[in-house]
Amino acid sequence: MLAQDEETNEVKYGEEFVFPKIEELRDIKTWGNVHQVILMAGRVTHQPLDLPEEELGPAMEELEAKDPTVERFRDIGEHALFPGEQSSWISKVVGDTQQYADANAGGEGDNVSFAVNVLKSLRWPGAVTVSKNGKCCSVYVGHGLKKGDPSYNPIEPPTVQEDPEEEEEKPEPNPLTEPPI
Repeated sequence: MLAQDEETNEVKYGEEFVFPKIEELRDIKTWGNVHQVILMAGRVTHQPLDLPEEELGPAMEELEAKDPTVERFRDIGEHALFPGEQSSWISKVVGDTQQYADANAGGEGDNVSFAVNVLKSLRWPGAVTVSKNGKCCSVYVGHGLKKGDPSYNPIEPPTVQEDPEEEEEKPEPNPLTEPPI
C-alpha cells in the first residue's frame, strides 16, 4: 500500500494501489501504521553516541536492546494492550451497508456504500480513525496518556492555614478600685 522513496524519503501510495472496500477494511490486519514509533529519547531513531569507534558499536547495540526501533509500516493488529493479549484496536462498520449503483462511475459493477469504517484505539483512549469511500480521517481527543500507564497529575497544595484570631488582653483588676470577685 505505502512505500517510502529511497532517494527523497517521501511516502507514496504504490502504483497499483486501490483503496479497499468496506468489508475488507473491517479486518484489523488491513490497517497499518504510517508514522514511526517515538523512542524514549523523543526521537524516531537512535542518535550516534559521541564515543570512540571501538566503543560505539557495543554502546549502540545496548541502546537498541533497551529501546528497540520498530518497523515503520506494520500491521496494527500486532499492537496489543498488554503483551500476549488481543489487539488494542476495535474495528466496526456503522451506517447504511447497502450497496448502491454508482451513477458517476459509468461502468457496470461499480457500487458505492454509505457505510463508515470506524477504528477505535483501546490503548490511546480518544484515538479514532474513520474511513468512507476511499477517504480517511484520524482524530485524537485526549490527554496524551496511554491506558494502563500511571498518570502524573499534581494535586494542588492545601490552603494555607490562617492566622489565629488574636485575643484581646484583659486589663488586670486594680485591687484598690475594684472589689475582688
